[in-house]
Amino acid sequence: MFSFVLKGLIVGLTVAIPVGPVGLLCLNTTVSRGRKAGLYGATGMVLADVFSSTLMLLGMSAFYQVVLEHSSLIKAITAALFAGIGLSILVFRKNHTQKPTPSDLAKLSIFFFILSVSPATFALMLYLYPALELNDMNYIVPINFGVAIGSIIWCTLILSSGAFIKRILGEKLIRFRTVVGVLFILIGVGGVLAALL
Repeated sequence: MFSFVLKGLIVGLTVAIPVGPVGLLCLNTTVSRGRKAGLYGATGMVLADVFSSTLMLLGMSAFYQVVLEHSSLIKAITAALFAGIGLSILVFRKNHTQKPTPSDLAKLSIFFFILSVSPATFALMLYLYPALELNDMNYIVPINFGVAIGSIIWCTLILSSGAFIKRILGEKLIRFRTVVGVLFILIGVGGVLAALL
């Protein structure tokens, strides 16, 4: 059983570690709105990884194949959303530093969950599960436990980095948010062009 937990942990880390826009957004959320907001965003990311893993283990790889067949359209839509997020960060960079309400925290988890269920995650899992021989439904709990632990480890590093950046920058947080906003716009525009060309 331990071997399945370990393999699940490998999957969780492999899926989470690539520093993509969602990880950057979680970092920005932690820096601008506090560790609690970042924690709720990270929770959405972890749940998305476990959700994707569960579908894979339940034999939903055919669903993933359909998603991957339409990955260009999904990537274009996601990239456009990232560009919109970047624009929002720039426009509201002075106003998004207040502490979030309980309702905001719940919305953050849902938002990060939706962003984290991506074609890239599906593609990695489609490769990793057969390679690691993760196809035994009897071990779905230890496998998903490992996936969750791997994802949590990475999210903990993001939250710690965000707290460190916030402490170092102090009153210069607006500059950080400006850089993040510009990066998101560039990622979004680049992603739309890459998906359509």
